[in-house]
Amino acid sequence: MLQYQVILTTAFMQNSRLIWDDVSRCAVICDPGAAVPAFAALLKEKGLTLKSILLTHGHLDHVGGAAALADEFQVPVIGPGIEDAPLLAALDQQAAAFGLPRCPSFAPQYVSDGDMLELLPGVKFKALATPGHTPGGRCYLQEESKIVVVGDTLFAGSVGRTDFPGGSFEALERSISTKLYPLPDDTVVLCGHGPDTSIGEEKRYNPYVQAD
Repeated sequence: MLQYQVILTTAFMQNSRLIWDDVSRCAVICDPGAAVPAFAALLKEKGLTLKSILLTHGHLDHVGGAAALADEFQVPVIGPGIEDAPLLAALDQQAAAFGLPRCPSFAPQYVSDGDMLELLPGVKFKALATPGHTPGGRCYLQEESKIVVVGDTLFAGSVGRTDFPGGSFEALERSISTKLYPLPDDTVVLCGHGPDTSIGEEKRYNPYVQAD
């Protein structure tokens, strides 16, 4: 059975997550905005082995700790899509724009739409290409556990910003309508900021992208 716990990182209160499997005691860190000590403490407390770092998109508040954590735990960084490579190459510029410390660049394993990723032993996540917030945005569906990690694609009652370079509301709307809303209504949506929600809740009440 999968478990997950939020660790808030950066001044933007980004929902970094530790996701783990109770059976294998293996874990993945999703969207580490910073390499905070809380990750190592939680892994030790729960007796978990970190297997990888998973990224939904290339904005600094979601990837700022990826390089340091990958080096510390000697694990691969997986995602987002290759379309976000320019964002990852410009992490220092992103940091400077927000007055944040320098952020080293890194080379992740980019993922494509439909890729099946065995991030934990016997547990596969399906990569969904969801451009709009960024060109290479990816969501990750774990079908058996009925969870989808969405980064900043979809929020409770809202959607990700599209006014950053490479953003497109039309693309975001299409991503949500064609990749997320067709999922079962009881799928839990693990958001990059704020509270989590469900597919059914957003189909019924989200004012930005309405279900057909």
